[in-house]
Amino acid sequence: MPAVSKKQQRFMGMVHAAQKGEEPASSEVAKAAKGMTKKATKDFATTKHKGLPEKVEETFEQKLHTALFEEP
Repeated sequence: MPAVSKKQQRFMGMVHAAQKGEEPASSEVAKAAKGMTKKATKDFATTKHKGLPEKVEETFEQKLHTALFEEP
């Protein structure tokens, strides 16, 4: 699955690097590295930037899900 934004692609690049043995840039990167397969992170990280938006706006459903199910 390709990344849907440049921001997501950059983040997955950091996660992929952490999985390969580099020091994680943050606790979020380390957490994502543990929870994803190497193939999935590579697929996201190798997405080309051309034509991608910098950031994708969160939909109402995503905001609702985050508010109801995510830890604060």
